[in-house]
Amino acid sequence: MDYSIDRREEQQACVLRVDGDIDIAVVPELRQALDQVIETGCTNIVIDLERVTYVDSSALGLLVWLDHRLQPRYGKAVLASANDDVERIFALSGILTVAGCLEESGDLAAAMECVDAVASPSELEWSRTIEVVADVQHLAGARDSVSDLVSPLEFEESALFDIKVALGEALANAVRHGSPEDRDATILVEVNAYPDRLVLEVTDSGSGFDGEHACSDDLYAVSGRGIMFMRALMDSICFSSADGGGTTVRLVKHRVTDADG
Repeated sequence: MDYSIDRREEQQACVLRVDGDIDIAVVPELRQALDQVIETGCTNIVIDLERVTYVDSSALGLLVWLDHRLQPRYGKAVLASANDDVERIFALSGILTVAGCLEESGDLAAAMECVDAVASPSELEWSRTIEVVADVQHLAGARDSVSDLVSPLEFEESALFDIKVALGEALANAVRHGSPEDRDATILVEVNAYPDRLVLEVTDSGSGFDGEHACSDDLYAVSGRGIMFMRALMDSICFSSADGGGTTVRLVKHRVTDADG
């Protein structure tokens, strides 16, 4: 097993790249390395799993330990580029549903966007929360309400349409995959405006949905294109476990500022 750690000082982040198995033989070394960077101020950890082909219970223990280390520091750990087998172990363990600081992302670039969303020093301009009945008949109204909220942010019309479509897909997945089958189920949509970005968080009340299993690259598949649309239309998309159960989908769209020209 080989590994390297790349520091990103502006984001208070480190990227841990692992090549080989993550098992009982190597976990102590990885834990020591992570402990050292956390102690020196690295509170956002991205673990690049692209070259990892095996994980065992020791690897899961490492993630639990990492979650406990980051929680008091309000940090985050994002697991990136896990293959199908490693992803299945994570799903079977339920680690992402109980570890509040852990998220997962499809690739390294998207994982860094997840870190950017929480590490950016810009201050929140305003925040609004909308509660939506978890029924497809209520989704159009929710889309329109959010569109009305973000329209003053001076996005171009095409960007506003992208936001509306991505939000609609997140809401549809929350109803289809993430909401229990009862008439009292609701979905929370949190709209957060920052000087440099818009952040939408869609939280369902179901048993958990990470977005990866329903995503298909086959355009002729019966379903599974929603995640593809969200990834294509927004600047980043992240999935995390919500407090009390369910899943939060975070959608980020960058705003054009005067400095951007």
